[in-house]
Amino acid sequence: MKIFSAFVLAAVTAVSYAQVAPAPGTPPAAQAQQAMAFAQAQSMMMTNQAQLQGMIAAQAAMLHTTQARSMFLTQAASLQAQFATKQGSMFAAQTAISAMQHSLALQRQLQVQSTILSMRGRGVESASAIQEAVLLASLDPIKLSRRNAMLHALAAQASGQTTSGATPSSQASSGQASSGQNSSQTAAQAQSPDAAALPVEPPPMMIRPTFGNALSVEKPTLSLAAGTVSAGSKVSIRSETHYATLYYTTNGWTPTTQSAKYTGPITINSTTHLEVIAVGPNFVRSEVERADYQVPGSPTPVLESTVTVPEDGTLRAGTPVRVVFAGKEIDSESAAVGDEITIVLDEQVKLGETVLAPKGASVNASLTYADPSHRSAPGDLVFEIHSVEIAGKHVPLFGGETLEGGKGALGGKNAKIKPGMTAMAFVAADTVVK
Repeated sequence: MKIFSAFVLAAVTAVSYAQVAPAPGTPPAAQAQQAMAFAQAQSMMMTNQAQLQGMIAAQAAMLHTTQARSMFLTQAASLQAQFATKQGSMFAAQTAISAMQHSLALQRQLQVQSTILSMRGRGVESASAIQEAVLLASLDPIKLSRRNAMLHALAAQASGQTTSGATPSSQASSGQASSGQNSSQTAAQAQSPDAAALPVEPPPMMIRPTFGNALSVEKPTLSLAAGTVSAGSKVSIRSETHYATLYYTTNGWTPTTQSAKYTGPITINSTTHLEVIAVGPNFVRSEVERADYQVPGSPTPVLESTVTVPEDGTLRAGTPVRVVFAGKEIDSESAAVGDEITIVLDEQVKLGETVLAPKGASVNASLTYADPSHRSAPGDLVFEIHSVEIAGKHVPLFGGETLEGGKGALGGKNAKIKPGMTAMAFVAADTVVK
């Protein structure tokens, strides 16, 4: 009987500690509310703050959107305070305060990352625009509707778009992997009249009909053939798959669902390497469509050579930092997750006339995915950028890219990251570096 009772207790405990992921398409607020309900139920089984904090972190990781995680962590901070009060000790209260500070810091970091992804998803790479958006998100995280309206207005202004549906101004785009500047990524797109109403987080996914093969998404098609074109030429993209969403890059890296979303014709003003994918309503991705456009006489993009720190010595969250691959070539055929990758700063960091970090300073990054080609499937490489040391201070960074090999006559090719390829990272939190 005792053995049976112990077994039942263990089973109940295991079930109560289980993390439950919300259903796809659940709104962020509902996700947070559901996660909080589970957290409150599970907290009844906890005996110390470490258990509680671990459970909260695990539950937050199950949520689908950054906004949902941010809302849940805000609510969970109060749960930690209640738990400390029940324990009734000074040590527990101090632990709770520390845990709440950790949760709030994580919440702010999630807000910064969400804002950066939101702006980049609209094709905005302007340093000042991203910094302003991050500042707005940090100052007003609760009033989401107001923040969303500000972010959309800022994105439209920075990208030359209008919210009234007028034809936007064009932007130049470099698009070469060798120049690799995300901030050179440009795309003048026609803005729909209701664009200003779109939220930062996507709305719940509608239940949509699927036509044809549900496990296949048609490769996107381009209206303009690759080759030599005149400045101002426009490229329209379409997919034969119903309800597919199109994403593109012009920086030499492979697009993902965090890349710029296609909303209208792209204007080509300089030599551009364009890559496009289509993602179906079932989240299946198409093959990559690629095209190189040469514009005779177009100027070579001038890359920024310095990241300037404000006079107060604080490197602001959202500040873009260009990095470059150094060392040997990385090949998906032989690379493995965890391999050392050599990435360095591609621009110096200065405060006034003082160089705080020289060009070529080491950047902490890791290879998070490496898959060789398999028959017709090309190889893939994914890396993430974590941090850099500036004037002896640890500066957290947020960024990363995906590279997928092409296709040849004999099947898929391996992905190869060559020395000299550049990418953009963003400062993840305000950091004093003076």
